[in-house]
Formats: sequence, structure tokens, C-alpha cells
Amino acid sequence: MKELICILFSVSLIISCSDDSEVNTNTFEYFEKHLQVDMKYSDLERVLGVPDDDIGSGIHIYVYHLEDGTQIVIGYTDYIHYAKHLDKDLNLLHDLL
Repeated sequence: MKELICILFSVSLIISCSDDSEVNTNTFEYFEKHLQVDMKYSDLERVLGVPDDDIGSGIHIYVYHLEDGTQIVIGYTDYIHYAKHLDKDLNLLHDLL
């Protein structure tokens, strides 16, 4: 009986630790899938993480540096004005919103 309980516990532990913890949030694909126009700052932080920089003046321009050397910039006041995917030379790759 103890062996069965140990096996069941081990299996449930393995299942609970899989997949979700391995999601890479530092990619364009993640932002493309999860960024929503109606997000507030608390939602951005919860879903996308704390921005790497805020380079705005008068408006927040949140910058997220991605693993491939590109970046996501999000113009924000009380709502998202725009979201863009830029290459390392700051050329526009995609308009996200």
C-alpha cells in the first residue's frame, strides 16, 4: 500500500511540474499570442513580466528585450496605444496592436 501511495504521489508531482514551467516568455511568438489590447499595466506585468526599460516621456514606452536580439515596445498611458516588434536596428518588423 505504501508503494502505491508513493508511486501515485510521484506521478502527480511529475505531472504538476511539466510544460507550464517551461514556457519561454522571451519570444515574439509568446507576445503575439498573449498581448491583448485591453490590458492594464498590472496585466502586462503579470502576463508578460516587468518591462526591461521605460524609455517614454509623457507616455510610457515599455521595452521588452527578446532572446533573438529584437524587442517589443509598448506605448502606454491608461491603456495600450501601440505595440511594435523591432529589430536590433529599431526597424519595424511587426505591428502587434
